Amino acid sequence: MASLGLVGSSSMNIRRQRTAVGAITLALSLLATLIVGPSAATAATATNNPDFSANVMAPLEVTDWNQFGNQLSTVDAYGVDAVTVDVWWGKVEAAGDNQFDWSYYDQVFSTITSRGLDIVPIFSFHQCGGNVGDTCNIPLPTWLSGKYTGATLNGVTLDANGLKHKSEQGNFSNETVQGWADTLVLNEYQDFTQAFVARYGTTYATRMQEINVSLGPAGELRYPSYNGHDSGAGYPTRGALQSYSPLAVKSFQQWALAKYSTLAGINAAWGSSVTNISQVQPPSNAGFFFSSGDYRNTTYGKDLIDWYNGSLVDHGKRMLNTVLAALGSSFPGAEIGYKIPGVHWSMTGPTPRAAEVAAGLIQTSVDMYAAGTGRGYAKIVGLANTLTTGGRGVILHFTCLEFNDENYAPQYSQAKTLVGWVGAEAGRQNVKIKGENALAGGITSNGGWDNVNQAFDNFPYLGMTVLRVGEVASGTGATRYAQFIQKYRPAGSAWTSLYVRGTNNNWSLATPMSKSGNVWTASNVAFGAAANQRFKFDVRGDWTLNYGGSGLSGTAVQSGGDIAVNANTTYTITFNETTKAYSATPSGTQPPQGSNVTVHFAEWESATSYSIHTWNGVAGTFPMAYEGFINGRHWWKVTLANAPSAFSFTFTNSNGNWNSPDRQFTNQASTVYVLPGSGTVSTSRQ
Repeated sequence: MASLGLVGSSSMNIRRQRTAVGAITLALSLLATLIVGPSAATAATATNNPDFSANVMAPLEVTDWNQFGNQLSTVDAYGVDAVTVDVWWGKVEAAGDNQFDWSYYDQVFSTITSRGLDIVPIFSFHQCGGNVGDTCNIPLPTWLSGKYTGATLNGVTLDANGLKHKSEQGNFSNETVQGWADTLVLNEYQDFTQAFVARYGTTYATRMQEINVSLGPAGELRYPSYNGHDSGAGYPTRGALQSYSPLAVKSFQQWALAKYSTLAGINAAWGSSVTNISQVQPPSNAGFFFSSGDYRNTTYGKDLIDWYNGSLVDHGKRMLNTVLAALGSSFPGAEIGYKIPGVHWSMTGPTPRAAEVAAGLIQTSVDMYAAGTGRGYAKIVGLANTLTTGGRGVILHFTCLEFNDENYAPQYSQAKTLVGWVGAEAGRQNVKIKGENALAGGITSNGGWDNVNQAFDNFPYLGMTVLRVGEVASGTGATRYAQFIQKYRPAGSAWTSLYVRGTNNNWSLATPMSKSGNVWTASNVAFGAAANQRFKFDVRGDWTLNYGGSGLSGTAVQSGGDIAVNANTTYTITFNETTKAYSATPSGTQPPQGSNVTVHFAEWESATSYSIHTWNGVAGTFPMAYEGFINGRHWWKVTLANAPSAFSFTFTNSNGNWNSPDRQFTNQASTVYVLPGSGTVSTSRQ
């Protein structure tokens, strides 16, 4: 009989994308002392790939700002691209619901970008404290539990522990909000994201390489199966199931009934004799559930683990889609990222793959050793392909790239094998994957770096994030990371970005070029009516490598002069990164000048008045007239007389607030519509 968890049964237990050009030059003296010479670049996926990135993690909390700044300068010199930063929910929103304090992150982001590095914020919706390597104590916002105590979800009324995971041992985890409570709290993640956009959406619009979302403990998509709230559940044990909260149990019951339609169907499948759906439970003796092999050999066990894994993947999808929707068009160059852990122990031995099962990472209803199922990881890797991204790229991060296999008691670890399995599955599903080391000490040794290099040479890993910056600011860590970067992105390798910056966009990074072969192109680049219209090419977005020229075509000159163009003209601009040939060609028939343009705008907050602010073609601030409540929104409008064919604009209101991002009118129509927080200029009301 399967170890079913049935009541009354005694036996049922259950962007910046820097190139190394210039960066290596800056670091020649460092490389000369640190490395004998980089190994020859292999045919690895990462080699010269425009998606390759080399990042470092900031400390959990910065306390020594001088040391932090010096470390950033060191890693920037040998080619690191960006710094990942935990943006702690419990730190930012500690004072109260929707009371945000960003002052610490103002300083962190300024320190990072002033050293020439980009930012990868991690929306850390988990606590700091209780995980390996945690050196700070930042709990979830203290007001959160009280806000939802007494709330009812799925027929369950929540008590003070209602948002928490409950384990097989009967313990509650403070790490994160359980995924079975998502419906209640998704609005909290949305509010946090929107507040982040409001704070940094303009200042750092082009400096966010990626937005990473914490989906569970330690920022990873997993259950807290090996965290400190349970006894004897840490490495190298199997951990503990976390499916015993009232919300989890209710979800399992509904899942089983949906799959089998009736109690009779459940009994037929499981060999059980339940008479009420309340008798369907997770195993009451989880130890026997694993030791007997029920978790992988019985229909009940495989069903339970399918539901457990599926619930985790569904939770990840809900959270990521919520953040994506709240980001809107902000940080247009930033991809979205999530991380799964390398739970590399208990992979063989008496309970094979049990630690991965308890963490929710794999299914047991499939062949756990077949390439076609991703060795059980197909669903959690494939999550990346199910998101509503709005055009953003998605990055899966995976840890433990530095470890060897240690397939013997007590750990039964196959870390190196697992790195290959997950990397291969990402390649099979065409998911971008990047790697991390699991422990800080792992990348201070040559052996650890040898394993990292082998992972990149043999599997489609596209980037590395090092835990943490201090480990690669000196010594072996710096030696090997500099060598690693030079191996996969050698000096002289292809550019990964190019921008048209000029009077058309107020010299901003709002006009990135797209690449085909060696030629970069920007289409429909509209210049305004003012005199002295001009532009230049900026490779990295920070002017450290830029090109100018003279005339509408020719050979660009590094650090050359501005390229003059005609006013009131739209161009197609090209640049060959190999020959440095460029051209600016007028695009077809140019739009008529001096037409009236009516702009409609949907307000984002209540205010007594709204105004449009314009520049780059027509300068001024013009009051708008209230239009009415249309399609569920309050609309304002203004008509600009004799407007040029192109100009920049944004909106402000009587509260003194501004709405980002900046928009560009490029003669889309004589009447246009704009939504708050969106850079899209539409020709119809939405």
